[in-house]
Amino acid sequence: MTQVYQTQTGGFTASHSHEGTLNEGLHPHHFTYEVTFHGPLNAEGYLLDFRPVAQWLETEIDRRLEGTDLGLILKNPTTEALAIWIYNRVSQCLPHIYSVKVAEEPNRWVVYQGEE
Repeated sequence: MTQVYQTQTGGFTASHSHEGTLNEGLHPHHFTYEVTFHGPLNAEGYLLDFRPVAQWLETEIDRRLEGTDLGLILKNPTTEALAIWIYNRVSQCLPHIYSVKVAEEPNRWVVYQGEE
């Protein structure tokens, strides 16, 4: 059976701060993310229809997080925690999730593939 990886991207601007060793005050980032799905092709030759996936991500991730202080949503608002949060939200509503990649800058990112 043919298996494929399919990725949908999104982005939003949000702020976060850190205490402890990171010790940074509230500051914004334009976060970008990639949600990758993995699985077999269906009878019509595709894994998931991109259109409803893109619409769900725009509504449930992009619009929800745009302009927010991530500290109001995440106990510890690191990029790592954000990747896990996105993965968990997507996995509750969309099938075949494989991984989530979140970048707070173009040259640094976190990838989360769920728990084993």
